[in-house]
Amino acid sequence: MSASPPPPALPRSVPPPIDPTKTHVVREFKSGDVPLTTCRIDPTGQFVVAGAEDCSIYRWPLQGPATARTELHGHNSWVRSFDFSPDGEWLYSGGYDDRIGIWPLREPRPSPARMLVAHDGWVRWVRTSPDGRLLASCGNDNLLKVWDTETWELVREFRGHQRYPYAVVFHPDGKRLASFDLMGVLREWDLSSGKTTRQWEAKFMWGFDKKFRADMGGARDLRFSPDGKYLAIAGLTEVTNAFAGTHKPLVLLVEWKSGEFLRKFRGDTGGAAWGIRFHPSGFLVGSGAPSGALWFWKPDSDKAFHKLSLSGGGRAIDLAPDGRQAAVAQIDRKLVVVQFTAKTS
Repeated sequence: MSASPPPPALPRSVPPPIDPTKTHVVREFKSGDVPLTTCRIDPTGQFVVAGAEDCSIYRWPLQGPATARTELHGHNSWVRSFDFSPDGEWLYSGGYDDRIGIWPLREPRPSPARMLVAHDGWVRWVRTSPDGRLLASCGNDNLLKVWDTETWELVREFRGHQRYPYAVVFHPDGKRLASFDLMGVLREWDLSSGKTTRQWEAKFMWGFDKKFRADMGGARDLRFSPDGKYLAIAGLTEVTNAFAGTHKPLVLLVEWKSGEFLRKFRGDTGGAAWGIRFHPSGFLVGSGAPSGALWFWKPDSDKAFHKLSLSGGGRAIDLAPDGRQAAVAQIDRKLVVVQFTAKTS
């Protein structure tokens, strides 16, 4: 009887496992002299892009030299939201100049293929449908709009928000939308009819500043879990001074089928929760500003199980496709890349 073959050799370098409690900064990219407003990593993991307060968009190769920075010009105001075509060939940007930019991302020096006048007032959010054929946007005209990404014709307009919606997102089934407005109103929409199918009020994510007579609220980020079971809403609570930013970070976790407000994840600093992501390993990670922090939560507990302090407030966070790293856009003019593993020598 022949001997059993030897077991295969182990790889010489095994990547360290995901451990959020070991998260650390591995890279820094600098935008120059202006704070950043948002960031995203493209679906292929090749590029990271960031909006900045000088109205520019900055692009870096995620694994390339920090000096390999490309500036994209076309907006006349801040960009607060990005998304991509599923293949990463196209970048979509939503600007406070009423326009959506459509950019060929992989060109050496991208210029906009089109600047689409999309809303009467700020374009606050853009989000691609799961199949990439549609792009949803929302703006200060209180409207949601859905666009055909081939022709850029308007497919449908959604009316119902009484105050401007801050964010809109497709459900992973591609048949529904969710949106969240200034006053803490969450709506579910049927894509085919344009009708509201459900509505909730999260008034604790809104406040009225009596001194300045100003409303403060809205979603700074809105994200479904990949399986569509949960919706996370990043924003603020306990408003006392709207213009001084005196309020507290809050992420609301909604169980989508039942509509139950399942968790209220609170940051332990002042400011707002500006970004939220579901990690494939089963935890959520959120960013906060103006006090710089990343918080880590599990869906079965209200309390953060870990916190990482940042050098500047994090206005957005986005995961790399493999889930090992994330990019954070900061108000101290840095885009930092963190890694969810122990440090290696």
